[in-house]
Amino acid sequence: MLPRNQRQEALSRAYVRAVAARSGLLCDFPREYDYGIDLSLHHIGRRGSRVSESGFRLDLQLKSTTSAQVTTNQVLYDLEVKAYDDLRDPAVSGYRILVVMLLPPDESLWTSQTEDQLVIRHCAYWLSLRGLPPTTNQRTTRVAIPRGNVFSVEGVTVLMDRIRNGEEL
Repeated sequence: MLPRNQRQEALSRAYVRAVAARSGLLCDFPREYDYGIDLSLHHIGRRGSRVSESGFRLDLQLKSTTSAQVTTNQVLYDLEVKAYDDLRDPAVSGYRILVVMLLPPDESLWTSQTEDQLVIRHCAYWLSLRGLPPTTNQRTTRVAIPRGNVFSVEGVTVLMDRIRNGEEL
């Protein structure tokens, strides 16, 4: 059996894939080696009667946790400094976000299934760290993710529209 942290990672990937599929986006696990990006979402558009990649892409760093602090307005997550620095880098030409999947502490509650539905509890939130200041911390730094930034079909659609319009995330 996979260790718990790898099961959490696999579930966060499945969650993102499900949201991407429902959003009509291509989900790509692009690299043999992990250099800070776990997967990319690609916008698919039409050129005449042909469907193809439009060239608009969103890179994701995935995290999964059972211990984030959730307040009324925010999800507080302790991110490794290395990941923080990779995601905040203003010199990166593309779009990158952090996606944090929240799971119940009790693993038996992560999913439930019937013939009618497969439920994954709880959900994931996203945050763009681009341009944030450096940290003096050595190991982790706390990031505050607005609870309105739910990684959902609607949320991803808005993100991709902003990318296509050249807007900041």
